[in-house]
Amino acid sequence: MVVTPAEEIPFEEDDYAAVVDAIDLLSERGTGWINLVPEVHEDHQPAPRSFAAWVFASRGEPVPMITWTPPARPGGRASVGIAHGAGPRGLARLAGAGLTLPPGWIKVTDHARRGIVCTVPDGADRSDAVHWLLTAAHVLCAAPLTGSWLARVYST
Repeated sequence: MVVTPAEEIPFEEDDYAAVVDAIDLLSERGTGWINLVPEVHEDHQPAPRSFAAWVFASRGEPVPMITWTPPARPGGRASVGIAHGAGPRGLARLAGAGLTLPPGWIKVTDHARRGIVCTVPDGADRSDAVHWLLTAAHVLCAAPLTGSWLARVYST
């Protein structure tokens, strides 16, 4: 089954208010998710991977993708993920760049292929959270990002 986004929101990383609004709406509903996909500079597009390379690779995709899933119940914790190809110990790589997990965030996993997954406490500033996630994507991407992004909003 292919799921198509209900809405796509192009945005620049210095103005992501529409993304925060979409997160707020999904959080009120307690359903759906948002994927944030960066644009890579045209001269640095990664080569497509073969099926065999994709199946047997020990790393994720070279261009990060961020996912925000709201809590299923009011007062619960949201889930955030960064799928990336930077290899193992992504959180250590981020900390080495001065980007430690925000207060109250809990690591669920930090896997070389599946990426980083954390939970975010209820009441966390969503704008600050999005800023942290966008910054983390820059650290975890080998190719330079343009600053343009696409938010794909999925409603269930």
